[in-house]
Amino acid sequence: MQNNFESIAGCWELVGSTTINSEIAFVDDEPDPDGIADWLNGVGDELEESLKSTSGMKLEVAPDGRFSEHLTGQPSVTWFDVEGVLCNSVVPFNGALRRNDEGIYLQPDDIPSWSEHLAANYGNAILRYDDGDTKISDFLRMKDGRLLRTVNVVTDELYTDRVLIAYARCKEER
Repeated sequence: MQNNFESIAGCWELVGSTTINSEIAFVDDEPDPDGIADWLNGVGDELEESLKSTSGMKLEVAPDGRFSEHLTGQPSVTWFDVEGVLCNSVVPFNGALRRNDEGIYLQPDDIPSWSEHLAANYGNAILRYDDGDTKISDFLRMKDGRLLRTVNVVTDELYTDRVLIAYARCKEER
């Protein structure tokens, strides 16, 4: 599979974000057995209408798939750090993109080896974090000239968060 990331290479600035919280649905008094995989593979189309403007961060993507994040202000984004912790503010990280048949996923450099997701236990999602209690997928896609990032989180096999983050090309690249 081709790992060329030239279509999204360059500088992207944060322009919007929104978050929803929920729980895995129950089927016959038990959590839906497909609920975790379904959530971790979600893209967040349903959230696009509720994006709220925010700024203060840039995402830079190299053609080889390396990425870095930089704060330029104080963005209003629900943020889960490299260790899966919900933070009060954005904590940028660097890493490499990974691609599969479904799309492109962010993988941080500093992910602890014990939380690396190696098996395909959750459909096509490539997780950036899995410590047994918290699972996170971080998915990128292009739509209408914007780069959309969907961060899907499942905690304790039941509680869910989905963060949709929108980026536009940096002004100097438009």
